[in-house]
Amino acid sequence: MSTGDDPYAERKKLSFEEAEGVEPLPAQLKLKEVSPQLRAALWRVVHDSLREARRWVDYAPAATLESPWQNILRDMYTYRYHRMTFTNDADALIAEVQNVFERGDYVALFGWLQWVLRRRDCPVMFSEKIDYALQFGHAAYRVLDRRTIVPMGSETELKTIKQAFADLAATEFHGARAHLHAAATELTEGHNADCIRESIHSVESVVRVLEPKGGFAKALSMLDAKIKIHEAMKLGFTKLYGFTSDEHGIRHPLLEGSAATVDETDALFMLGACAAFVSYLINKARAAGLLDSR
Repeated sequence: MSTGDDPYAERKKLSFEEAEGVEPLPAQLKLKEVSPQLRAALWRVVHDSLREARRWVDYAPAATLESPWQNILRDMYTYRYHRMTFTNDADALIAEVQNVFERGDYVALFGWLQWVLRRRDCPVMFSEKIDYALQFGHAAYRVLDRRTIVPMGSETELKTIKQAFADLAATEFHGARAHLHAAATELTEGHNADCIRESIHSVESVVRVLEPKGGFAKALSMLDAKIKIHEAMKLGFTKLYGFTSDEHGIRHPLLEGSAATVDETDALFMLGACAAFVSYLINKARAAGLLDSR
């Protein structure tokens, strides 16, 4: 039976209190917002993983953490928090991490998580569990490519960016992939102009691979002859590229000492638009036989 045939389909998605109107319906959190529900869901994932690494050693005064968490937190003390000493006391370490999730702002919380996600020894399935917790807590953030937490305006934007990373998996597009990763990271850290710069660089990098001659506009025109880019699409991105060139502080150094006049909404748009255009160019090139049909 389809959802449309089930009169209780929507109610089944809600708690009893929500369905009865006693509690408000779950709402998408705003960017930079962290609710108690989200904190609890994220901490559950982290706490479970830490507890699995907790061990008692003979004659030791306290329980310790085994790898990978021993190495992760030890390196975090040195390279993230710049502390001189590290004591492998499991309960003390767990309590300190818990404080980040209970009291830290969104930067402290997501920064901690992203640092762990980018470790080579990040626990198995940790990124998937964190991403599920973000969805459960209605966060305006998701885990991208298993290692970067990025703001998302909608699930559609997330799918677009994930598709772009999949399309950029080929060896020749590693530069563009790195730029797109950097764009997502800059957006998470609130560096809007830097996000826009890296986003447009990802497009520029793809264009350069497909057509290495000339500047961006000329290369795009030459590429048009090979893969038939829609005129409005080509004109639109040429203008967007021009915007990033004209706006002080995006693609060029600041000339007048003021920050580029772009905000988070601009950065979100450019990240999504550039990701979509990257996929568009790659798939058009494959259809035209310029790339392997991977």
